[in-house]
Amino acid sequence: MIRRLGSARNRIATKYVTQRLVHAVFVVVAAYSVTFFLLFVLPGDAVLARIGSHEAVGNADIGNLNLDELRGELGLMDSLWVQYLRGLTGLLTLDLGQSLVSGVPVARLIFDALPSTLLLAGISLIVAVPLSLVFALAAVHPRSRWIRSLAALIPAAYVSLPVFWVGILLISLFSVTLGWLPAFGSRGWQSLVLPVTVLALGGAAQFAQVLISSLRSELGSSYAAVTAPAKGAGRFYTIMRHCLRNASFPFLTVLGLRIGTLLGGTVVVELVFSRKGIGRLIVDSVKSVDLTVVLGIVALIAIVYVVVNILVDFGYLLLDPRLRRVPAPVGG
Repeated sequence: MIRRLGSARNRIATKYVTQRLVHAVFVVVAAYSVTFFLLFVLPGDAVLARIGSHEAVGNADIGNLNLDELRGELGLMDSLWVQYLRGLTGLLTLDLGQSLVSGVPVARLIFDALPSTLLLAGISLIVAVPLSLVFALAAVHPRSRWIRSLAALIPAAYVSLPVFWVGILLISLFSVTLGWLPAFGSRGWQSLVLPVTVLALGGAAQFAQVLISSLRSELGSSYAAVTAPAKGAGRFYTIMRHCLRNASFPFLTVLGLRIGTLLGGTVVVELVFSRKGIGRLIVDSVKSVDLTVVLGIVALIAIVYVVVNILVDFGYLLLDPRLRRVPAPVGG
């Protein structure tokens, strides 16, 4: 019986891993494919952008340059499908190619910009998660109704504010008026304070809304409203010991989406605060029609989404023991 249960668990684990790997490859390829064909409708010419980026060509007669020959060297004279298959093959072999504009390997450009974005996103998440829990507890625990209403209103109000407007407001207050913090740049921990604040408050507001809704639903269930008080459990103990665990499932989903969004979704924050990062690299690459760099970043973001979703699924397994149970074999 034990052997049959172990065998069943191994089969389920193998099937799950296989399905997730197939799904991961499909998502990455689909994201790459859609982006590839959409980029070809953008106006602009990567060859002209490449010429303009080289100072040595600035003094030369551009009219004497053979643009078709340059396009041929970059592979842009091949048919659309040939370019697509070449890029897709490179992606599957982890070769992202070179920038059409600068000639620098795409992987190097991404990894040069990635640490700044990861630092910004990581610190903002570390601040956002406990802050969202504070707002959620303040919205469901106090006996005072106006405190609960205010704690629930603040996250909803912040989510409705444009990110760039909040960033400009913080710059105006803490950089221009008070002179406490730098408004722009990527040097020193002081330059992280304002952008981290913008992202952390946005994440905390988003997480808090989900937690508040889930906790209110759990507090209305019979085990929290009747059973726990009958056993002498206080409201705070009931929330932390029983309700919070069940309310964490939608929170995990939103957390996973937030992590994926932060990697490429810091565009506005990095532009407002003039920081280097993946978001700024995306904008610059789209402006110069640097297709290989944009496709490389899209592939990276898709991979991050897939990995985060898998981690969220494992988080569900850790939080809910029922998901780890294997049905007993029939006729055992």
